[in-house]
Amino acid sequence: MKTTLHALIFLYGLMTFSITFADTLNEKGDTSVVKDKESTIHWRVTARLHSKGIFTYGGQLGTDNPAFDANFTIEYKKWGLLIYKGVDLCDHKSDYNFSLLAVFRNFKLADRVTFTPYVGSILEQFNTFADTGSDVVCILITSVKIRPHITLEHMGMFGNLVFEPSNMDWVNRFRLTYASKHLDVIGSLWHNNQVFDKTNYITTGLNVAYSRMKIGKHIFLSTGVTGLATLHTSDENENPSENRVMATLAAQWVQ
Repeated sequence: MKTTLHALIFLYGLMTFSITFADTLNEKGDTSVVKDKESTIHWRVTARLHSKGIFTYGGQLGTDNPAFDANFTIEYKKWGLLIYKGVDLCDHKSDYNFSLLAVFRNFKLADRVTFTPYVGSILEQFNTFADTGSDVVCILITSVKIRPHITLEHMGMFGNLVFEPSNMDWVNRFRLTYASKHLDVIGSLWHNNQVFDKTNYITTGLNVAYSRMKIGKHIFLSTGVTGLATLHTSDENENPSENRVMATLAAQWVQ
């Protein structure tokens, strides 16, 4: 048991949470990634091991247990497909056992402004592929590149759109990212408002990561740490006002 614990500590200490590792790896200003040649199809696979499980879209704690997630993204021209799977390594009944399946399209609104809508489904997976609570989700992301290494982003996530409209949810996320060579610094603010549901919360997070460590032709590692703090909550049972620090180890294959 001690050996396993030490192995986990070594792994997530080697490469900590990089919320936007998959996003920032492909920034045009990143000189550490060299493309062999241009292709209309791009894909990447990212696997991450966390000391805890934090929902990076919602700004909430999913589990205090060690967690693992993996995502696959493939893009063809302006279209893309995202497949994401999260697993609680100790408790298969916790909220961090889920999947996100979505298609998306990138729209270039201006030279430095990109709008990306996602439409898909969040699947709760406590016992089966799609348990009670699974529903359709829409995610709208607008990114503005302020400087070559600085990006401002707003995300609006709308959940429970079809099967449980009475539990419809709306979360806003504001994020400022600095990415240069191997350093990523990301500040985030989440706000769940009461437009559709009865509860609300405001959380904030700071992520510092050492990313894009090349160990192979297409393989990169990342390590860092993330802090999550609750500024306000209207429901201590649903969204407890406890602060958390999470470490992550990530590996990514980019093609």
